[in-house]
Amino acid sequence: MSIQYTVSFENLHAHLFKVELKLLNPNPLGQVFSLPNWIPGSYLIRDFAKNIVNIQAQSCGESIDVKKLDKNHWIAWPCTSEITLSYQIYAFDLSPRSAYLTSERAFFNGTSVFLLALGHEQAPCQLSIIPPNSALILGLWSCATGLEKVSDLNFKADNYQDLIDHPVEMSDFTLFDFSVKNVKHQMAITGLHTADVARLKQDLKVICEHHIALFNHEIPFDDYLFLTLVTAQAYGGLEHKNSTSLICSRKELPVEGVKEINKDYTRFLALCSHEYFHAWWIKTIKPASFHQLDLNRENYTEQLWIFEGFTSYYDELSLLRTKLLNPEQYLDLFAQTITRVQKSKGRLTQSLAQSSFDVWTKFYQQDENAPNAIVSYYTKGALLAFVLDIEIRKRSKNKYALDDVLRIAWADYQTTGLEDNTILLIVNQLLEADLTSFFNDYLYGTKELPLTASFAYVGVGCQFVNYAEDLSDFGVNVKTQGEYSQITQVLANTSAQNSGLYVGDKIISVDYQQFKDKALIAKINKYTVGEVIKVGVLRDKLLLEIPVLIEKIEPTFCKLSLKAQLDEHTKNNRQQWLHPE
Repeated sequence: MSIQYTVSFENLHAHLFKVELKLLNPNPLGQVFSLPNWIPGSYLIRDFAKNIVNIQAQSCGESIDVKKLDKNHWIAWPCTSEITLSYQIYAFDLSPRSAYLTSERAFFNGTSVFLLALGHEQAPCQLSIIPPNSALILGLWSCATGLEKVSDLNFKADNYQDLIDHPVEMSDFTLFDFSVKNVKHQMAITGLHTADVARLKQDLKVICEHHIALFNHEIPFDDYLFLTLVTAQAYGGLEHKNSTSLICSRKELPVEGVKEINKDYTRFLALCSHEYFHAWWIKTIKPASFHQLDLNRENYTEQLWIFEGFTSYYDELSLLRTKLLNPEQYLDLFAQTITRVQKSKGRLTQSLAQSSFDVWTKFYQQDENAPNAIVSYYTKGALLAFVLDIEIRKRSKNKYALDDVLRIAWADYQTTGLEDNTILLIVNQLLEADLTSFFNDYLYGTKELPLTASFAYVGVGCQFVNYAEDLSDFGVNVKTQGEYSQITQVLANTSAQNSGLYVGDKIISVDYQQFKDKALIAKINKYTVGEVIKVGVLRDKLLLEIPVLIEKIEPTFCKLSLKAQLDEHTKNNRQQWLHPE
């Protein structure tokens, strides 16, 4: 028997959804309900149940008691007939991860609004949405979701997991569609915008075609939906079974009459590319341990460097391969990723495997010491993907590449999922060699990636220089606090840390002169190695003078360039990497 969910709009201005859950055959000993504590794809305990305002239950027209068991579980007292659970959800989170309700827009993920009836996880689900009765929006709002439609505002899902993996958007959005390999794709754009829809269609189509071809022309969905929220300044996305929730700024959408692809639009296309790639690479094939997710607690894996790192490598590489970017534009983007990793002292402390495993407590809960203690499995994972790609090409004389590793994983491991060593086993099988030491050095260890040598193989120059646009070389990150620049982070083994500058210090002066913002950056970066400067700081309302010795630092700002003079072998290597057949 199916479970019926009904969502209505209790109060738009109070941001309250009303949800009713009708269960025909509850547990006669007392039915337990729960709400997830996290949403797949975002590895942080978010405690969505905190947004439940109240909860009531009825059976045969009479109220029955509901008792809370812990932060996200409730039990309804035993009854002999069907049970209807009613509850309110506070929804005012603009991110793609939760729920949002105002007079302008309604959005929700199932993990934020749909209680699970324990013991009925595999029961089919029905969803009905009652539109808001408001003169301001009556007849203006439409509904967009990847759920299977039964009729207007009525949908069905195979089971609870299927239900919660389809976000729902209701608003006065712009909707357009395009076909890729005879599969319908749509994008719904919510918010004020002046996007060039024809340009978006054209560019999204070639990205989708690239990803489909990469995975042996096999498509894991019957249709696909890009849900896009446009704001003044925001960025992010979350993958789902046959859709993605995106948020971007207005300047990141293309406008009519501008033919060139600028950095802002490139950023949006890379986001679309990234989340679409996930339809294969985490939503279908995934870590073996993710086949039975427990949404009550943390689920650990060492493989996020694979599923987010590889995805981060291909999201921009695909823009090059589809000729949306030229090689120089692509290398500029890649150099930015390298710079972010090299500026992170944590790359020498935390391995990529550890970064993946500790995501719940470190990556998603960063403090002021994060740059010294952790490394991103997104950015460094992308760099390891590149280095591994080149290593495979070198050893196989361009017979194989990382593309082939993904295709083998896709063909052979959809059912079982990947174990921690599966990628190593696939690579070893392809190359008829043992890359255990490679993985020990760069995945399980913190050895510096051989970026310069890897780029040289494809005829790309890789150079590191000092960066004068911030104070990271000096050893601090700062923010403006009134009349002063306040230290927010102190980087390990730098002039600032070794001299005793601390997080929270407000920089008052440098050599008895007051500076802040860009003037402060310019002043400090003019000093050379061996000089001592006097930094005046305000700490706990006390004025202190800290002598700081300017020490030699390792350059971290990356510049990539295409080498002009190449032999035929290197020319072929570059061609095979940038534009494979």
